[in-house]
Amino acid sequence: MRSFRLLASWRWCLLAVLAVGCAHSGASVPVESSPPVAERTSEHRKEEKVRKLMVLTGAEDTGKRMLDSMTQHFGEMSNIPPGFLEKFREVAGQESIVDLLVPVYMDHFSEEDLDAAIAFHESPAGKRFLAAQPVVMQEAMRLGEQWGLRLAEKTLRALAEEEREPRHQRVSSEGQQL
Repeated sequence: MRSFRLLASWRWCLLAVLAVGCAHSGASVPVESSPPVAERTSEHRKEEKVRKLMVLTGAEDTGKRMLDSMTQHFGEMSNIPPGFLEKFREVAGQESIVDLLVPVYMDHFSEEDLDAAIAFHESPAGKRFLAAQPVVMQEAMRLGEQWGLRLAEKTLRALAEEEREPRHQRVSSEGQQL
């Protein structure tokens, strides 16, 4: 069960990293074709707003904490090859999930949405909301892991119960044998 717990915990960490947002910020993602100057200016302004929102929400710091958590979980696994953790940190330092997520935010949020989100996160209520997020996220991860383990245990019990039942007693709701 310990390996399942590590796997479940690692999956929650990865999910949180992807959901929240980033390991660190870096250069913007290059654009393949050049749109008109006015559109580039608008897109550049929107990208700046996305990046500002990510800074306000602490996405960079959260990503770094999640990366640390992942490396800690990797360190607890017995089948990790020698040098993996060091190389993982090195590779993670060269890539920015922020750069991957900026286009996603740009596709799904209008400038108006970004402005509203920025205004909220700069407000006193938004700052309190953000201050509570690390604790909320930690508790949510703990509860999510417990929930996943509880569901896995229920599933294993249900499968074991089905195996103990004689085959001729397993009947569908229409009365047909399964």
